[in-house]
Amino acid sequence: MRTEANIETQVKPATELEIERQALWAGFFCSILGLFVGFILFVGNRPGLSGGLSVGAVAATTGGICAALVSVIAFRRLLISREPWLRRIPKWRQVVTMLGLMLVHAASTIMILMVAFHLMQQAFFGLHVDVVAGALLVSGATGLSAYLCLVATARTNAQTLSVILGIFMASGVVISMLLAEDRGWWQSMFSSLGTYDAGMGSFWTFNTTLVISGLVLAAFTEFMTRDLARLARTYRCRPGFEKYRISKFVRPRPSIVRWCLLAVALGVILIGVVPVNVAPEVHGAFVQLAAIGMVLLLLSTAVLLPGYPVIFHLMSLTALGALWLSFLLWQEWGYYNLTGFELAVVAIIFTWISVFIRTTSALIHDKKQQLRKEKRTRRREQREQITTGSEADGASSEPSLGQQEIRRNAEDVGFQTR
Repeated sequence: MRTEANIETQVKPATELEIERQALWAGFFCSILGLFVGFILFVGNRPGLSGGLSVGAVAATTGGICAALVSVIAFRRLLISREPWLRRIPKWRQVVTMLGLMLVHAASTIMILMVAFHLMQQAFFGLHVDVVAGALLVSGATGLSAYLCLVATARTNAQTLSVILGIFMASGVVISMLLAEDRGWWQSMFSSLGTYDAGMGSFWTFNTTLVISGLVLAAFTEFMTRDLARLARTYRCRPGFEKYRISKFVRPRPSIVRWCLLAVALGVILIGVVPVNVAPEVHGAFVQLAAIGMVLLLLSTAVLLPGYPVIFHLMSLTALGALWLSFLLWQEWGYYNLTGFELAVVAIIFTWISVFIRTTSALIHDKKQQLRKEKRTRRREQREQITTGSEADGASSEPSLGQQEIRRNAEDVGFQTR
């Protein structure tokens, strides 16, 4: 049977130099692809930087496709070698994780390039380029996108995923607001951005952002569960708490934390799949699913995550209280409308998740330092025991001249080999 240690020793992790080397190759080949596509599409035309068959549209398309391809390659060839535990999870969970990374990098690339070229068009109003300049711009944007996406995928961890998730959700929602044809959407709710009344651009942007964000949150859950499992293996109950019988049951529960986060991820995905104007009751049920998963996690951190600082548990309860206060401000006191309540909820949840990730990373870092220090201490004690034993043997029986000569020769050979 292959254990975790055997798998990690059999698979050679990708080095930082290997990641950079493959990222440069990916950027090189994708830039050549972008160059050919630009020449083919722009021949005989003078495209603008944005709108229609423009440099921005072509660059966003080729950049998004290349970002998706290199993300899959980086996941299969680099990330799994750096994180061997990904091989041990079921295949469908590997596919979900890979799909989330692929889609978020592709969608982010498309949004960033379209916004960037739109701003450039506004800055250089009325500018049109020839076929050579247009092809070179597409080539550079495509190559840079492939390089950055491969590096980002290969170095994925819980912290980077949380940053990507926050930036992507914020960008998608802001773009949906800007594309909304109904300028008074905020007078009802956020979900109105995902309806046909808000316009097709806002409809597709908002719902796609939610679906991809849910997949990224599911991928983030895998990395966070891995970190929590590593902490659970080194968990030590506080000495003052061991005398109570309840201490036998209060242990880290990574699996329960995982299911709570997956409930939130599933709720976010289904909210985007079923817009509020299609089936309001079903849409509301999915919102409640995500809310229940988050509330259970906030309410039970002291039981699910023992060993965390007391201030972290107090902050979790404070976040729960802030959610309740936000609900009262909306439902009971009418201080703001539903959109204001949704904004408050999103801000509170993402703040807590950021603190959760940073606290977990700090705990893992301290545990690593502690284990290294204990390992060095054990080695020093072993060397001292060996030295003490050798001195005791020398005092009990004086070695002969021949034995001393053999020992000196051996020490000389050992010194030379070192």
